[in-house]
Amino acid sequence: MWLTQLLERNRQCFPDRVALVDEHRSVTWAQFHDRTAELAGALADLGIERGDRVAVLSLDRIEVLESYFALARLGALFVPLNHSLTAPEVTGIIERVGAVAVLGESELLDRHTSLPDHVRLRVALDKPVFTALGTVTGPVPQPEVADTDPVAVLHTSATTGQAKGVTVDPASFRAIGLGWLAVARPTDDIIMVNCAPLYHGSMVVSLTYMAAGATIVLMPGFTPQRALAAVEQHRATHLWLVPQMLRFMLQAKASHSTDLSSLREILYGAAPMPLDVYADAVTRLGCGFRQVYGMTEVGGPFVTLGPEEHPAPGEVTVRIPCGRVIPGMSARAVGAGGGELPRGEIGEIVVRGPGVMQGYWNDPGATEEVLLNGWVRTGDLGFVDEGGRIHLVDRTKDLIIRAGQNVYPSEIERVLMTHPAVRDAAVVGIPDEDYGEIPLAYVVAEEATDARTLLAHLAGTLAPYKRPRRVEFIEQVPRNPAGKIIKKQLRGRV
Repeated sequence: MWLTQLLERNRQCFPDRVALVDEHRSVTWAQFHDRTAELAGALADLGIERGDRVAVLSLDRIEVLESYFALARLGALFVPLNHSLTAPEVTGIIERVGAVAVLGESELLDRHTSLPDHVRLRVALDKPVFTALGTVTGPVPQPEVADTDPVAVLHTSATTGQAKGVTVDPASFRAIGLGWLAVARPTDDIIMVNCAPLYHGSMVVSLTYMAAGATIVLMPGFTPQRALAAVEQHRATHLWLVPQMLRFMLQAKASHSTDLSSLREILYGAAPMPLDVYADAVTRLGCGFRQVYGMTEVGGPFVTLGPEEHPAPGEVTVRIPCGRVIPGMSARAVGAGGGELPRGEIGEIVVRGPGVMQGYWNDPGATEEVLLNGWVRTGDLGFVDEGGRIHLVDRTKDLIIRAGQNVYPSEIERVLMTHPAVRDAAVVGIPDEDYGEIPLAYVVAEEATDARTLLAHLAGTLAPYKRPRRVEFIEQVPRNPAGKIIKKQLRGRV
């Protein structure tokens, strides 16, 4: 099984190399391997069996990955939970997956005292009871787990509705990992600071670099100061984040006094890279950039644009392409009937290959809805250029149709962000009696400005049918932990 084989190889090849680091401790590959084997045996003694679902509720720390790998050894499914969810949301996920146990940090567990009756085990990861698990009896024989056995239920980011549970098997992790490694070709001396949470598909990036023998530095939540300090302290070569995080890091006062010279590559994804942030980062950091385009339903990262393909800041005026699909996976732009579109023509991006999910947990209706002729629908509108690179334009659900003409909110947002007074922006469609739907712009202003000024700025670049009728100023654009705009919250303000 892929996750177990990953640990066995790295114990054999790099036993004394540091595998994981968090704010409390570090472990070598040999220690990580042995601990997960011990922990698997202890969890089996506590009644966790093959096929059981176990929820994990924690900030990023070494014990989270120990739990994932130990449960995978048993053939049990780990179910990572977003630690920012409310009690009803956590309970709802635990009920839907039928979790029999919850592993988590004590402070978070204390917030969720009322759990369904089928939860028969609660263990705090940050207490001595967890540390003691398996240290008395030691490793025990574990079952053979096939690559097609489900190993995890990863939940979507839920920017448009209730999070869906994506059922993933080891074959998915392996396909994405090997395809990514074939393109990125990471060296085994990599030290990666991971700014992304370990509770959804973005964690596959960390698993992939772990397969190459890299050291992963974990943080209990992102702050610019914490990320900067981690890069300097550990002499990190790689940094994995979303573009908004990079903006905050560059804006932090500490960025000018922090030694970031060890950085070789910044991996970014989940949202488009603002061109001003990219230009600033290229000038100040002098390292390479790698774009990550992924989706939980297709196994995580399936498209990448490497450092050698990134344009110089002055050479890109619209957007940076996502890149090419990794070996083993296939992606294309299709029209309404599912047929592949010619190069350069905008359609929905669809994906297939061994990395795709088994389906949504106990939801065949939703699974059928996301499939199109055997391909997984991403919900992203984009096109494939003559070089085979995928370019994203917008989300299908965010598309505004004004009097029969397509208006892409991301295009308006991008132009708004070029105004010096705009710190952040989001555009949604609102009903209109005359045109059916029109764009409304929400803006976070960095300095004094007014709606008339910004509308005039848009008029210099956008055709009349694309321009918002009005601009509303807000304190903050709502985003999820992955940096994606939660547009349902903005539509609710209308």
